[in-house]
Amino acid sequence: LNQLPKASQEFLARHFGDLQLAFAVEDRKYVGSEYEVTYTDRTEVDFESNGEWSSVERKYEAVPAAIVPVQIADYVKNTFAGQFIKKIDRDKYTWEVELSNGLEIKFDRKFQVIDIDD
Repeated sequence: LNQLPKASQEFLARHFGDLQLAFAVEDRKYVGSEYEVTYTDRTEVDFESNGEWSSVERKYEAVPAAIVPVQIADYVKNTFAGQFIKKIDRDKYTWEVELSNGLEIKFDRKFQVIDIDD
């Protein structure tokens, strides 16, 4: 865990400091590395080589509200009352969330819904 980029370490300490680490894996790429951190409660966090998170998945609880853009949080709250976000992924072009009922919603970079899968 202490070999992760500083940004990754700070993110984990801020949002998951109370969880017990199961393992952390470095996946070496042609240029740089990606990292996967898994906790004993099956929370998984993936990081890019620059230390920025790319994916957060919780099995039994909501992802930290602080990492969910307000536009996505408001959409879920207003459209799917009673559901919570258990997984969030982001890349250069899209954001994708999975709700507690299994519904997957994909957003473009302007937070417009572009796909919903159940």
